[in-house]
Amino acid sequence: MPNLGDWLRKVREHRKHTRKSAEVRTGVSDSYIKQIENEGLIPLRGVLDQLIIGYRLDEMQARFTRELAEPPVELTPIEELRERVSTPDRLAALKFFDQVGIICVFTDPLWNVLVGNQNFYRAEPDIVAAGNNVALWHFRPGVARSPAKDVALQWDYEATGLIAMVRAGLGRYRESPQSIDLLERLRASDEFNDRWQGGIQVTYGREPDDLCHMVDPITKEPFSVSVQVSELPGPDRDILIHQAMRRPYAGPPLS
Repeated sequence: MPNLGDWLRKVREHRKHTRKSAEVRTGVSDSYIKQIENEGLIPLRGVLDQLIIGYRLDEMQARFTRELAEPPVELTPIEELRERVSTPDRLAALKFFDQVGIICVFTDPLWNVLVGNQNFYRAEPDIVAAGNNVALWHFRPGVARSPAKDVALQWDYEATGLIAMVRAGLGRYRESPQSIDLLERLRASDEFNDRWQGGIQVTYGREPDDLCHMVDPITKEPFSVSVQVSELPGPDRDILIHQAMRRPYAGPPLS
């Protein structure tokens, strides 16, 4: 489970710094860096900012680092989130999106499906068998081949992006039972472990111009989708909305 000391060690090692070279880079003494990494010392905000700047963390990595320096947030139970999101106007919107061909689903930050439209369940077959969790569907521990590989034409790229968003959710809600359970289940996948241990990407959403290239599981026709993943505002920030608009295929050449 993410914590500040392990995360900053991972960043430092990913940047190929020793603690001594990190001291030169950040202006934070190597002994202080050691205390943060090994003893769980939470640095002052100014020191944390020095590390963020010195390690050249992007906006999302910086946000993640600051969240790890704060107390963890308790994640609302799925049943309560599902009730909050299943309002008549939102359910009507899901039906409308079905009619116009838009994939739409609400999830919690750990990618547990709260409510989705028919287009979503068509695009991600067998997700119910994966516990209605997008991350578990994508990596599918204990199954010889993930069903996502039959749908996502750039599975490796999508896997990296998904882990970046899962990391963000696990960091903020790192002591919630749902987080502990999800990470334990994902760690049964070697493909997840390799990417989890090997990268430091973090993101809290997805921009519409970052296209996802897929195959229709029924017609077998390739297509692209403009995907937007964002947090709901205000008190509903522990709910994500995913919207994907289908487009003609615009991905790499198909073999």
